[in-house]
Order: sequence, then structure tokens, then C-alpha cells
Amino acid sequence: MSKSLSPEAIEALRRLSEVGVGQAPPLVSMAVAAELLGAGLADENSSGAVEITCEGRKYLSGDCD
Repeated sequence: MSKSLSPEAIEALRRLSEVGVGQAPPLVSMAVAAELLGAGLADENSSGAVEITCEGRKYLSGDCD
């Protein structure tokens, strides 16, 4: 893991990773969202909700298709 994240951001990233297709992502605080967005590990969808990116999945697992 090359990027250093707060424990809160790592937990939020794990929760975002568990979201299934078509499910609403969990809400994250503005500070955590900014941390994940700034690191490129999450992005905002058209509704403004934060969703995990492929880079976020790589950060957690080291693998992404």
C-alpha cells in the first residue's frame, strides 16, 4: 500500500468495496470523502455519492480486473 490513509478512510474504503451493483454506497464524512477522492481511490457518481474506483480496489486487494 503506497498511499497513507487514516484508519477512518481505510474503513470507509472497505465498506465501499462491499457495495453490490445497483446498491447505494454508504455515506462517508466529507473529510473522509476528500481524503479518498484526493488519493484517487474513490470518485463521485452522478448523484454525488462516493464510490470506490479500481485504484481503491487495488489499494485493498492488490488485484483489479
